[in-house]
Amino acid sequence: MAFVEHLKYCADCKKEYQELSQAWHALPFDYTEIEVPESLKGEVMGFVLDHNRKSGAETFMVKMSKLAMMLKNQFTPVSTSIVAVLLLAFIALGIANVEGNNRHAENTPIEILTAISLKAANQSHPGTNGIAYIIQQGSEKNLVVQIHELPGVEGTQVYQVWLLKNGSRENGGIFKPDEHGSGILTLQLAKGQTFDQIGITAEPDANSSQPRGKKIAGS
Repeated sequence: MAFVEHLKYCADCKKEYQELSQAWHALPFDYTEIEVPESLKGEVMGFVLDHNRKSGAETFMVKMSKLAMMLKNQFTPVSTSIVAVLLLAFIALGIANVEGNNRHAENTPIEILTAISLKAANQSHPGTNGIAYIIQQGSEKNLVVQIHELPGVEGTQVYQVWLLKNGSRENGGIFKPDEHGSGILTLQLAKGQTFDQIGITAEPDANSSQPRGKKIAGS
């Protein structure tokens, strides 16, 4: 309301508003035909959705207030209004694209390519058992490791999954079991990544580049 009232008495702003309005109406608004650059998507969605910056969590309204101050310092009142509307339009478009991609991922069927049995590596804990799946969704492959009846861990101890190929071991990730001794780990496999065996060791901490602890289970 203050903006509209200001235009009645400010010839300069009224002229600028008319010029920017012409530019605004000349923009294409068929969003279905616009391919938003990945860099813009990243910047816009990062601005909206990143609530965990190093400086601490900020609410969406705080971020929008900071953005408004930045625009106010760089543009005239009329230009600020137009730029803000454009930015909100791009934000809406970016969110719509992300949601569309998520819906597409949800509709892509998941196929189990391989199931690998996991069993105890020694008689200390003979009940330890599990299974590992290699699953594919679209072009993405994931390894899902589920294991049960694991001994509990203390302090910094963790369980670590190792992928073995031709005698070499690659870190597949770490996890801690729940109170029932069950644990699960999901690893996205790189394109073309393969392995021969799976091993699970109890490590003293999460910093092992090669096994330092006792093997508990494996394929």
